[in-house]
Amino acid sequence: MDLSVRTVPPPRGGEATSPLVAAFAEVYRRHCVATFGDDDLADSAEVTATAYAEQTYRRKLLVVALDGERVVGGASFGMPLKDNTTLAEGDFAVDPDADPGTVLPAVWEQVRAEVVAAGRRTAQVWMSHPLGGDGELLVPRTGAGRLPRDKVAGTLLELGFELEQVERHSVLDVAAALPRAATEAARAREVAGSAYEVLSWVGPTPEDLRAGMADLMARMSTDVPSGDLELEPEEWDAERVATGDRVAAALGRRKVTSIAREVATGQPVAYTEFVQPGDKPQVAYQEDTLVHAGHRGHRLGMLVKAANLAVLARELPDVARVHTWNATENAHMLAINHALGFTDRSAEGGWQLTGL
Repeated sequence: MDLSVRTVPPPRGGEATSPLVAAFAEVYRRHCVATFGDDDLADSAEVTATAYAEQTYRRKLLVVALDGERVVGGASFGMPLKDNTTLAEGDFAVDPDADPGTVLPAVWEQVRAEVVAAGRRTAQVWMSHPLGGDGELLVPRTGAGRLPRDKVAGTLLELGFELEQVERHSVLDVAAALPRAATEAARAREVAGSAYEVLSWVGPTPEDLRAGMADLMARMSTDVPSGDLELEPEEWDAERVATGDRVAAALGRRKVTSIAREVATGQPVAYTEFVQPGDKPQVAYQEDTLVHAGHRGHRLGMLVKAANLAVLARELPDVARVHTWNATENAHMLAINHALGFTDRSAEGGWQLTGL
């Protein structure tokens, strides 16, 4: 293999999509098909380029590996600029016809040099692995979940990464789930009572809710299980919420959001989001779901998730399936997903390397 590695510069406004960005997007699509059996989670070349160009809150890095003139793998990393300023996080993609044991070390060598030069001392990588198989299974430091020691996992271990956490990737059949969601919503409402109201919207966050949503979104970095991953609290404000909405629109993504608001204070205390990619109208991604720690025990997680599913089906009827990811140790959220009908698709490993 005649392997070379390049760092791809971010596109500037108005530039056509770089051939290297397009080639990386195609490798990532092939990687997804090999891992999941479909390309639901793969972005188009145009979306990949647009996302790479947006660097307001993260300095982004795209590195590709070429065998001659053909891109055979790469990595996409982000380096937070407002918080977690010693952290770099991302993922790798390797063409199914290429050897991860050769491609990953070459790509990582370049990524490591770039992130160290940027002052980063910890790297976190999230990689998906197929379920099943008869080989060795790896156990994360949390003790919850398993994933196969495939060639990618073995190579990450050889590079010094430790498996810190395993997330469960699950998929929901929307049509089949709607009757369950209606039943669960009624049960959740009985527990929540009249102290909370549900609000839902499609598209950008209403201006009067941005500050409250920023408070909840900041808690996503502290209140969800993260094992021993080195993470600092994220800094969120109303402008960051608005920026996220603008970026989603630029990427052609439609957001569906439902929140539980405490009637007495008017404050959002729970929320959940779906995102529908514009080029895959049959698919949605379950993004954040969070219940404020001070308001748990009222079934608000189920209340907002069931409500949001009903809004999704009504407002974006082309969506047939939803993908979600949850820490294996997050038994409460997994129980909610199971009640709605999510089924397991893959295991995602959270890998960490410190002391760069």
